Amino acid sequence: MMIKTLLCSAALAAAVLLVGQATPVEAAPLGSAVNINPVQTNTVQKAAWQCIGRRCSWVPGYWGPVPGYARSWGPPQSPYCYWKQGLLGRWKYKCDDD
Repeated sequence: MMIKTLLCSAALAAAVLLVGQATPVEAAPLGSAVNINPVQTNTVQKAAWQCIGRRCSWVPGYWGPVPGYARSWGPPQSPYCYWKQGLLGRWKYKCDDD
């Protein structure tokens, strides 16, 4: 039984090696796929949710404190969106149609 297992394992290993050699892997050249642009533009600006009372608004250029619950919200979908706290304490994401 042990000899059959060893023979099957050896045959399987040989088959894997042969198949691996029959289908070579081609690597893409790095130079053609990578676009290196030495000119970098600084488009990142500081912005955060400013929370006053039960409403949080996205304010570009805001450097003040951001409450812990607002740190994971991310930027709004449009400039007219904000977060508002409901009567039961849950925050709701709202957007005006302006």
